Amino acid sequence: KIAQYGVSISQLNNAVQMAFAGKSAGVIFEGEKRFDMVVRLTEANRRDIDDVRNLFINLPNGSQIPLRELATIEYRPGPMQISRDNTNRRTYVGVNVRGRDVESLVNEIKQKLDAQLELPSGYFIRYGGAFENLERASKKLQTVVPIALLLIFILIYFALKSLPQTFMIYLAIPMATIGGVFALWLRDMPFSISAGVGFIVLFGVAVLNGLVMISGLNELKEEGVTNLKDRITEGTKRRIRPIMLTAFTDILGFLPMAISASAGAEVQRPLATVVIGGLITSTLLTLFILPIFYQWVEKRSAKFTVKKKWVTATAVVCLLFTSGMMGAQEVQQDSLPSITLEQAVAISKENYPLLKTNRLEIDKQAALKANAYDFGNTQVFTGGEEINDGQGIYTTVGVGQQNIDLFGIGAKKRLQKQRVQLAEAAYGLSELQVEREVKKAWSESFQAKQRLILYKELDSIYQRFSTAIELNLEVQAISRLEFASAKNQALQIRNKLRQAESDFAIALQRLNLWLVSETVYTVPNELNESGLTVLGTDFQLEEHPELMLSQKRLSETEANLNAARADLLPKLNLQGGLQKVNGDSGFYTYQAGVSVPLFSGPERGRKKAAKIEREIAETNTAFKEKQLRSEYAQALRTYQKWRSSWQFYRNEAIPLAEEQRKGALFAYTEGAVDYAAFTQIIRDAINTEMDALEALDNYLKSVFELQYYTL
Repeated sequence: KIAQYGVSISQLNNAVQMAFAGKSAGVIFEGEKRFDMVVRLTEANRRDIDDVRNLFINLPNGSQIPLRELATIEYRPGPMQISRDNTNRRTYVGVNVRGRDVESLVNEIKQKLDAQLELPSGYFIRYGGAFENLERASKKLQTVVPIALLLIFILIYFALKSLPQTFMIYLAIPMATIGGVFALWLRDMPFSISAGVGFIVLFGVAVLNGLVMISGLNELKEEGVTNLKDRITEGTKRRIRPIMLTAFTDILGFLPMAISASAGAEVQRPLATVVIGGLITSTLLTLFILPIFYQWVEKRSAKFTVKKKWVTATAVVCLLFTSGMMGAQEVQQDSLPSITLEQAVAISKENYPLLKTNRLEIDKQAALKANAYDFGNTQVFTGGEEINDGQGIYTTVGVGQQNIDLFGIGAKKRLQKQRVQLAEAAYGLSELQVEREVKKAWSESFQAKQRLILYKELDSIYQRFSTAIELNLEVQAISRLEFASAKNQALQIRNKLRQAESDFAIALQRLNLWLVSETVYTVPNELNESGLTVLGTDFQLEEHPELMLSQKRLSETEANLNAARADLLPKLNLQGGLQKVNGDSGFYTYQAGVSVPLFSGPERGRKKAAKIEREIAETNTAFKEKQLRSEYAQALRTYQKWRSSWQFYRNEAIPLAEEQRKGALFAYTEGAVDYAAFTQIIRDAINTEMDALEALDNYLKSVFELQYYTL
């Protein structure tokens, strides 16, 4: 009808807008002011939908017609507004979240919508608002947190210039993380962006306390505190106050945020909770766990410094041994030079680093004998008295000697002599101990080689036995079950042969490590028992190096006590010079005096400590005497037990076992014994020879142990 009456849509919209919303119909001027004149219906004519229906519309012919004649006007539900995003229509559903985190709510909504809602083609759901901001911030944190951790690590390393100490301080980060997560769990708070920011803040504060502790310990080390326990104790005492102040001020500073209930508390509480919880655990790490790790690292560093010569020797042995003895199948063991027990002991005494160190210690103590002659310090001086116009006494030049310890020379000489003897006794004991250990290493290598030889012979027997049982199986002389059992035994012997090869290679590595030689040695196939004799069974206790070392240490403490007493004796002072008196030269002056320690607190303290050291040495010497007698008696009884056992195996059991082993295969191939009898004979022979090797091993160890006390 709109087209019939000649009316356009825009004319209808303008009429409805002017009638109900109002529209400018002109302008009114009042001086320089300008006002729009808006026209619309009175309030009584724009109350309900009937007013819209009855609104008259002007027609082109000058007449009017109600709007209801041109359009149907009624109430229908519809969107309040149509929003668009990227040319797509969209509608919003807003949700206020209280009492839980946004991420878990969105996940729950996703699960329910995916299960219960089927969207038409082209429709999709996107979660925005706080959840979108959370995802965006989480992605940023995944980049920011690793960068922050890396920068913290680099800065700590630049401060300490030590990689192990940097890792020690870096342990505060996982400890702080544990505390922060536990605090969130304790307060039933979810992980949020503010909590992530709190972790970044926490990492920086946590490593700061560790840096303060390690820096303090390093300062003490530079000051000369070499005792590790004293350094840790003193350093912890020094740094506990700044560490506790740093931690508690941060905790108290974040406490109001942690308990806040005002606007913004949702952001403040997780951040403060993470920082407080992490600071508690990281502070405990700094005060208790960090010193333990520091002690462990420093001890390993000290051991590395003491044994740095071992590294080269071990590397040489391992490289040579790895290239030459990885397996008996690839390299013949016989190509290596063989070394006897006596030769191994001689080479180790010549090359072993510990013995070289002890020899140098003797030279060091001998060089310190010159310290006994302490003639004090020489003083050169000049001066004058009552000098006025050339009159008075003027000392042209003078020479003085202060604190001449003439009375302490004898005590100090005796002390240094005892220290030289103590170093010599320590060298003798070290030499004896190295000899015992080298003998044990040689014995282990010899035993490993004997087991290898035995398993090679057994492998050869079982290979020929496998050929024989295959022929018997073909002619159906044995069952398939007997054949499988025999093959299994042959494979087990082959596996034990490989194990014996590895054991022999490992034993040779240990032996060559004691030799510290560029040449890699092996052991002979036969044992020369002439070197295993025990020279008498009388134990000369007074001549044993262990007791001699204790006695020399006791003598050294007695000499140290006498030296401490000598510190209480007076010291001499001498001086002389050339003088001028009233301008006339040719006069001399001299002075002689005695310095007496009237306030001798430090000297008396050293004397008392020397007395206590002497009492300790006396107690240790008495105990060492009893200990050596007991150990010798045990070693003698052990030697007697294993000597008789080895003699039995060598003279009786081993010949019979070898005869069993060699004759079993021949008897089986000739049909004299069946499969079961052959297996039993071989098993008995193997057990006997293994028991014999064990008896030989124990016999050699008992011989070496007894030689430690009698040679």
